[in-house]
Amino acid sequence: MSKRKDNQTKKKRPLRTLFLNLAAMAVVVVAAVLVTFRWIDSYTEHGVAIVVPDITGMEEVDAVNALAKHHLVGVASDYVYVKGVSAGEVTAQRPAAHAKVKRGRKVYLTVSSGNQPMIAVPDIADNSSLRQAESRLRAAGFKLAPNDTISGDLDWVYGVRYNGRELTGGERVPEGAELTLVIGGGDKTDTETLNAPAVEEGWF
Repeated sequence: MSKRKDNQTKKKRPLRTLFLNLAAMAVVVVAAVLVTFRWIDSYTEHGVAIVVPDITGMEEVDAVNALAKHHLVGVASDYVYVKGVSAGEVTAQRPAAHAKVKRGRKVYLTVSSGNQPMIAVPDIADNSSLRQAESRLRAAGFKLAPNDTISGDLDWVYGVRYNGRELTGGERVPEGAELTLVIGGGDKTDTETLNAPAVEEGWF
């Protein structure tokens, strides 16, 4: 009887050892998973948000420094001309002020260039009607002042002026400038008749 009990005890020991090993492995796996998730949360700062400060109106350098103090990275992504805004001033930001982002996030800045863009005036003098000239100038982004009228074919464009100065085709002026068209009023004078010698009565 004692031999049988010893044999049964010997058979139960490997099974018990196996179960203990499996249980130990399960505990190790669960612990490893928990530690991994905690490390990921710590590495990505899960749940930690930084409020983006409002840096519009600042000089570019000051804006970048202000963002750095909040653990954010300022990047100038675009330079545009804004009337009345000095060069180097931040006019817009993305993400917007007060948005919540993660540490190290890039904030893209739009900065004033200070230089007004210059564009070429279409060549319309003496080769366009009033309607054609107005259409081309508006399409190019120019504004139109009241026309100056001279003797000539009705609604024929004889010139373009900017600040009282006559322009040539292709000349560059500030974008959005107000231009004046010089057009004919429909009372063209025959210059040959004006220059012809007077004919005395009774000559024939």
